[in-house]
Amino acid sequence: MAIVRNIQTNDLYRYHGGDEYTNVRTGKRGEIKPELAQKIFKINLDATELCEEYPLIEKLINTLGLKWNG
Repeated sequence: MAIVRNIQTNDLYRYHGGDEYTNVRTGKRGEIKPELAQKIFKINLDATELCEEYPLIEKLINTLGLKWNG
């Protein structure tokens, strides 16, 4: 699934399909309405590719509390 970036906070979220997202930094999972998601999320192809190739990156972001600055 895709990794999206919240354009307001620079947090990365894993998209699970439907309205389900998980904040990679905090690990919190929940639903976000499509209208809001379209406004605040942008698909991040670089992060998606990196996390698919190196799954430990998500764990590192979570453990260290990192935000995306790319």
